[in-house]
Amino acid sequence: MKSIYRSTRDSWIGYLRQAGLIDGFSPVEAVLSGRIQELSDAGEKKLLGRMAALIHVGDPERAEANSMLVEPGAPRYAELGVREPTFARMLYYTLWDDGGDFQSYDAGLDYLRGYQFVCSEIRQLVKLGVAASKHAAKGLGAGLQHVPLLSHATYRREEILAALQYGSLELGKNVQHREGVAWCPATSTDAFFVTLNKDDKKHSATTMYRDYAISPELFHWESQNATSPGSPTGRRYLDRAAHGTKILIFTRDTSEDETGLTVPYTCLGQVDYVQHSGEKPIAITWKLHRPMPAGVYATAAAVAQ
Repeated sequence: MKSIYRSTRDSWIGYLRQAGLIDGFSPVEAVLSGRIQELSDAGEKKLLGRMAALIHVGDPERAEANSMLVEPGAPRYAELGVREPTFARMLYYTLWDDGGDFQSYDAGLDYLRGYQFVCSEIRQLVKLGVAASKHAAKGLGAGLQHVPLLSHATYRREEILAALQYGSLELGKNVQHREGVAWCPATSTDAFFVTLNKDDKKHSATTMYRDYAISPELFHWESQNATSPGSPTGRRYLDRAAHGTKILIFTRDTSEDETGLTVPYTCLGQVDYVQHSGEKPIAITWKLHRPMPAGVYATAAAVAQ
């Protein structure tokens, strides 16, 4: 699929259009702001430009939810089940990580459903993603059972932050975030985003943190340079029991693949504190609740060489 969804932001529907196999645009109309509006080619093109952000979806539950959410008769956001609202937010922010121009998730999803070719592509993409999934994913465990992220599944940053409620339409805060750590108070969770092979063109000397695997269950991680053990953030990291917080680690090999597409993160799941040394940054050893996948470990251990 990467040969199609490459850095030029092409899509399968885009290729079909270029080949003359699809004429015109979605032959349906969308109800927006209480009135019928003709769908525009510019609107469809913008949505199709986000399809590459969905090629990694391999979780059957999420794939099923995404397929349901793009159906014309999908339930309203307030009528969704226990975990489905999170999948709805993840899909919404995958398409509009800046929050979009909509006042509600229903408005954004209604707009999406108006483009039948886009919805068809989403259904096909997630079906293919599940078939291609390589790892046996599992829930996050105690304290985060309600969050439908899975250890050893892959996610983009905006999906993770939407699931952990770092941002939401209700809060008036989007999920755009570029730092390596994100505190998500709504779920009392710190999310650590680790790019193992850091590009010195994209990282300054002060952000080339040494993050690597010690063993399949132990991970060496360095905090941001401003964090000391006595700071509020440092104390939260080192004494999670007292603060009632959780920590999730997400890793990826590089920020972009050979085609120029953004590489999603693999969720390594929850971790427990083992030991630390130094400050600004703090070097911390974490113990994973679940050993990392063999391929991830091979890459994460190699960067320690």
